[in-house]
Parts: sequence; structure tokens; C-alpha cells
Amino acid sequence: MMRIIKGIWTQLSHWGTHPNQPLQQRRTITLTNRISMLISAFTFLLCVLSTSAFGWIYTSQLAIGFTLLFLLPLVLNWLGFISVARVFLSVVVSLASIVVSIIDKTDYYQLEEFQYFEFRLTLLTATLFPFILFRLKEFRYWMIALLVNLLCIALYDPIHNWFGVGYYQQGFSAPNYFFLNYMTLAAFFVIAITTFFLKRSYEKSEAANQILIEELQFKTNELQQANTVIQQQRHQLSEENLNLNRELVIKNQQLVETNTELISHNNDLQQFSYTISHNLRGPLASITGLLALVNENELGPSNQPLLTHFRSSVNALDSTIRDLSNVIDTRNRITRLRQPILWADLMDTIKTQLAKDIEDNQVEILTDFDEAPEIFSVRPMAHSILYNLVSNAIKYRNPERRCVVRITTSKGADHILLAITDNGMGIDLKRFGDKLFSMYYRFHTHIEGKGLGLFLVKLQTEALGGKIEVKSEIDKGTSFLVRLKVTEGINEQLLLNNEVVKIYYDATIDALCTIWQKDHTVTQFEQALIHSLDFLKTYRTPNWISDVRKVPYRNETELNKTRARYRDEYMKVGMKRIAVVVNPEDYSLQDYSNKKQDITEAYPAEFNFFNSFENAYNWIKSEHAKSKLKPPDLPFQ
Repeated sequence: MMRIIKGIWTQLSHWGTHPNQPLQQRRTITLTNRISMLISAFTFLLCVLSTSAFGWIYTSQLAIGFTLLFLLPLVLNWLGFISVARVFLSVVVSLASIVVSIIDKTDYYQLEEFQYFEFRLTLLTATLFPFILFRLKEFRYWMIALLVNLLCIALYDPIHNWFGVGYYQQGFSAPNYFFLNYMTLAAFFVIAITTFFLKRSYEKSEAANQILIEELQFKTNELQQANTVIQQQRHQLSEENLNLNRELVIKNQQLVETNTELISHNNDLQQFSYTISHNLRGPLASITGLLALVNENELGPSNQPLLTHFRSSVNALDSTIRDLSNVIDTRNRITRLRQPILWADLMDTIKTQLAKDIEDNQVEILTDFDEAPEIFSVRPMAHSILYNLVSNAIKYRNPERRCVVRITTSKGADHILLAITDNGMGIDLKRFGDKLFSMYYRFHTHIEGKGLGLFLVKLQTEALGGKIEVKSEIDKGTSFLVRLKVTEGINEQLLLNNEVVKIYYDATIDALCTIWQKDHTVTQFEQALIHSLDFLKTYRTPNWISDVRKVPYRNETELNKTRARYRDEYMKVGMKRIAVVVNPEDYSLQDYSNKKQDITEAYPAEFNFFNSFENAYNWIKSEHAKSKLKPPDLPFQ
């Protein structure tokens, strides 16, 4: 029975709709039909209750007619008169209430005062219908309906007096009855005004949501297309790297003698290929092993540790791919930039990547970074050097004793010394010393490997201007000493410099600095924004200084439209605080306040305004120092 009623309800709700209509119009028709049916059903219920209580009086008979009349909007919608149907539904309740109220007072042998109050409640309820059924831009329709409802309330007593059934005409004598009209009118305006503002707020939110949905769909389509292109390019790049590596092995000596620049470029390409094939083996092995153990049909408490390892491995793989993609061309200006790197943070990442090997082999890793806790360097290269050396120490451990790896850093006159010492199988340096860092050369053939790790470590160390040494004894262990040159000039690493804008990275405060040098177009502004975003995606610096003193009259509201298109991407890369350098003397008090308001609306980050670059720099420096003392924040969602 319920299924039949539901089917009838659904069918009648969609009377007058068809697929070619706009979605908003179909929703309006459906809403009108449903309200019409509900009012009709409610009227019929009142008719039944009235008949059972008072008999088949005029009012009960009239209710039957109104029950059918309230279904008229369904017919109007079916015939295509959509606006007429809504106007009719918006006013018919008020008009029906007046008619029934008058008839009601001629149908009783004894009138009660309450009969002059009860229908006013229906009139007030009808105030809501114009706002429910019409959008605010349909002003003509809902205003007509609202005006009819207002007249029904305001003329309630005059109409009754005209038909000879007024309150005082029927012998009631309450002196304050006339005040009820004012109270009812006041209630009408309160309901109408509050509902108007609620409707306006709802429509604004609905419009904003629609824009967000369209933007999300657009971004999703772009992402799908980009993923397809990336997969194709990745396959092509893999094949090209394999070919380049084969040629490099065969022609290495000839290329060194004839063209130093060319071999450097090929080494860079080779480095990217080797890093992917070598560094991703650990996380991929973890993922494969854990997937084999996961019970897909029943995930109980016993499987929770496996799932934790699985997630860690996936995150490690994602982090490695992201970092290594930025090393593919170290001749690019951005990948040559130095940034602050905490050895402890880097080590935590590597422990996560090697978690399964460390746990399975009960490896003990001892670290001491107190003397030199930080270095300014290229993060992907520093990560790859440390990862390969720690991974090798675990791989070539001595099976007869527990594997212990000691990692320390210390400061030299012009370098940072990174020392990795293990108690593994050791290397015969007299026999293999001159081939230690050769490509594809292995010293322990009984252990799986490709002989690429040490070659890659030496290549990257030298690319950073450093040197690597090795000390080893058979069956006692091995020590690798990596001397990384202390970088100078890290406070103004130039990214872009033209007549419009100068952009550079200051590693000392981990901040991107933008100095606007002259008035610019929206296109030039967007180009600078994209250039900055490319940098932030790579280095994820949390701080930004923007100096706008030379462009005091640019339209920030107009530029916010451009900023809005990249806002989500800027927040995802971890932007936390922005210092804006602006000269208040260039503006009136109101204009300066508006300027600040327009700028701060661009991104949901911490903003501060300064009249000099030095003050902005000191504030960023102070806040950045504080943030380094706090526990790390969760990634921006």
C-alpha cells in the first residue's frame, strides 16, 4: 500500500516537468505540486474532523470544494502555466481563509470569540508561500502574492463588517479587540521581512555552491586529462632514460674527453632515472608485501598494523615521486635553490620509507645532529644521498650480528660533514677502491641490487659542490664521509627579474619575496602568480613578503578575481603567513583601510602590514623562528 501511495505521490509531484526544462524550473514545479497536494490533503483532513465534530455544516461542505481547488496548481503546471500556478497557490490560501471565516460565522447557532482569531493564523502562515515558491528576482510575482495576503490581513474586519458578521456586530464587546489587527499586521511584517532575508541568504549560498560545483567539475576534468598526459610522458621518459643510460655506459670516456657540458646534462637525466629505479624499491616492496597480507574480506583488529604500514609506504612513495620530479633538470633555476633542511626531519622521513626493512631486520639507528642540526641545500638531493647510504648499510649488514647504523653531522670551516657508519660486511678497498662509485658495479653479488646507489650518491654530492670519502674493513663495517659545501648567498636566490616584478627566495627565513617595480596588467600579474606557485609547489615555503609600495593604485579587487583561481592551490602548498609592505601615506585613511581589506580577502592566511621591508622581514623572521619550536601542523585541507 505504501509503495502505491509513494508511486502516486512521485508521479503527481512531477506533473508538468520534462527533461528539456532547466533543472531549477523542474525543481520549482515539483515543489509547487507537492505543496499543493499537502494543502489539499490538510484541508480534506480538516473537513473530516469538522464533519465528525459538527456535522455536515456549510463550512464542511465548502472544505470539500477547496480540497479540489487547492489541486488546481497541478493542472496549471501540467498545462505549462507555471508562474500562474505559483501565484494562485500563494494567494488562494488567504482568499479561502477569508471566505471560510465569513461562512463559518453564519453556520453556528452560537459564535465564539476564538472564531475571529483562528483564521488569522492561516493568513499569517500564507505569508511564507511567496518566498517559498518564487526566487527573489521574480519580484513582480511574489510581490503581488504578498500584497494580496497583506490586504486579506489588513481588511479582515472591514470585510466581515461588510457581510454583517463583524466582531462587534455579533455582540462581542472586548474593548481591545481592534488592537488585534495591529498585532497581526506586525506579525505579518516580521515574518515577511525575516523570510525575505533568509531567502536572500539562501539564494546567495546556492549561487556560490553552484559556482563551486562547476569549478570542481572543471578541475576534475583537467586533472583527469593531466593524469592521462602524465602517464604517457612517464612511459616515454622511462624508455628514453633507458636508451640514454645504455649510450652513456658505452660512450662515457669519449664524451668526457670531447664534451663536458653534454655529459653533465646526460648525468642529470641519468640521475633521475637511477633515483626512481633505486629509491622506490623499498616502498614498493613494502606495498607489495603488505597487500599480500591484507584480508580484504574481513578487516579485523589484527589487520590494523598492516594497514598502518600500508599507508606509511604509500605516503613515502608519494613523497619520493614528488621530490624526485623536481630533480629531473637541476640546471633549472628553481631546482638549484637551497632551502633549510633539518637532518632530524629528513631522517624521520627515511625511517618511514625503510620501516619494513628496519623492523624485519631489527636495525638500530643512532643519530646525533646536535653540532650541525641544519643545512641549506637542495632537499631532493640531500634526501637521496642519506637514503642511499642508510639503505646500503641495512642491505649489506652482517648476518652474524645486529645491524647498527650511526649517523652524525658536524661543522667544518666551509662544509657540513655527514658521517654514516655501520657494522656490516665491509668493502675490500684495496681490491675495489677505484671502482667503488662506478655505475652498475657490485661488490656483494649474493645480495640483490643493481649497483646504482653509490654512483648516484657521488654524482649528487659533487653536484652540490661536495666530496665523499669511504673507510671500510672486511667484516668490521664501513664509514661514508660526505662533505657538503656551506652555501653562500642564500638570502636572495633569484627566481624572476624583469621591469615589472622581482621574485626571489630567502632561505634564511624560508620566505618567498615579491617586489613589484612598476604598474602592470592583469596578465602580467597572473604570470608572476603562476611563477610563484610553481616555486611553492616545489619548496612549500610557509612565508611570503609582498612589497607593493611602487604600485599603490592598482585595483586589488580586480586582481582578487585572478587570485581566486589559484587560491586553493596556494593554500594546499602550505602558505601560512603573508607580510605586505605598503606606504600608508599614499592613501587616505579610508582608502588605506579598503586596500588592506581587499588584500586580506585574497587568501585565508595570517596577514600583517608594514611600512618598510625591514619591518616585514623581522616579523617573518620572528614568526618563522617560533613555528620551528612548535610541533608540526597538519597539512592544509
